[in-house]
Order: sequence, then C-alpha cells, then structure tokens
Amino acid sequence: MTADDPIGVESTSGLATGAALPSTPGLFAWPGLRYAASNIGLAAMFFIALIPFGGRYRFGVANYIWLAGAALMGVLSLVRVAPREKMFNVRSFLATSAMMAAPAMMRPAAASTGLLADGAVIVELIGVTFSQISRLYMGRRFGLLPANRGIVATGPFRLVRHPVYIGWFVLTIGFIMAYPSAFNLTMLVITVPLAIWRIAFEEELLLRDPEYRAYAAKTRYRMIPGLY
Repeated sequence: MTADDPIGVESTSGLATGAALPSTPGLFAWPGLRYAASNIGLAAMFFIALIPFGGRYRFGVANYIWLAGAALMGVLSLVRVAPREKMFNVRSFLATSAMMAAPAMMRPAAASTGLLADGAVIVELIGVTFSQISRLYMGRRFGLLPANRGIVATGPFRLVRHPVYIGWFVLTIGFIMAYPSAFNLTMLVITVPLAIWRIAFEEELLLRDPEYRAYAAKTRYRMIPGLY
C-alpha cells in the first residue's frame, strides 16, 4: 500500500551501544530537505520514462493512456509524506527495482488493428481508471519501497489490500493488446512474480501495525478476490 526510498536512511552498523549517530554537515543534514530531494529523485524516474528515446514511442490513444499513468505517478511522488516505519534492505530494494524495471522496458511494437485495438483502449482505460482512483484514495501515502505511511481501508482498498497493482496489471494487459509482441508479453510474465515478491515485503512490514492487522483480517485478499 505504501512505500519509501533509500535516500537519507541512517545505519547504526559499527557503532557502540548507546553511541550517538554522527551528524551530517551541509544542506542535507536537514531531514525535510533530504526527504524532498528523495521525492524529486523518485518523480524524475517516472518523468524520464516519458521521454521518447530513439523515437520508440508511437503516439496512439493507447500509448497516451499508458504515459498518463506514469506521469501521475511522478506527480504524486513529489508530494508524498514521510513514513512512520520503513524497510530498506538488499532484498526489498531488488524486488522493488526489478518489479518497476520490467514493465518500464515495454515499448510500442507493431500496433494491433480491428477489435483487438479497440479492446486494448477499453482495457487500458479500465486499468488506468482503477489504479488512479486507488492512488487518489492513497493520497500522499504513495511510494515504492516498503513503508508504513498510514493505513488506507476505504474505496478500492475495501475490496483488496493492493488495488493499485490490479489497475496497473490491467493497464499493462491493455498495452500489450495494443502493441502485441513477444518481448512485451515476456516483460509482463516476468513482472508478476516480482510483484508478488515485492508485496510480500510490504505485508511483512505492515503487519507489524495492529491497525493493518485488523484491516487485513477484514480484507482477506491482497490482489485477486478468492485467489490471492
């Protein structure tokens, strides 16, 4: 449901018990500015993905919908709130990075035609609408790496615990319908287990919160009702 980034994470490794952490001189010693810089860095990642490197983007309706989803994620990254608790380790970082990298590599191929192309636009619209409504309910709690920025239990989060993932997968399926290729399909197949791996870390962190445990007891499924 929520996430964080590695910038500004402090470590007590190698310090004696009770020893104070050394202060960091300079501008980024201010936690607020450090966190703002991390938000800008995360937003930049989404905005850079919008750049049509090598002319690979083909600006059809389906692709505009895809790009709009990435743009909104960039905007929300700029205003997210600091977490109550966060998880940053090698495994959570790898899971999150790989989950984001695979779908980001998909590019428009030869466009589909006829009913498949028409259906692709409809599927993408359903996916982007559901995911963005879910993000609006999250508000400023949006992020990537596992963290607890407060529990959301209303709107789409009453149906499943991670509705943003559902919307994003539906959007991705629509994109593949619009631009079918073996490469794009492979990226989707790779993304599914990576997302499940990423969700496992998020659940591990959030289940430490009694409020989330109560929410999870009422909302049993993570993504797909009756299945997962």
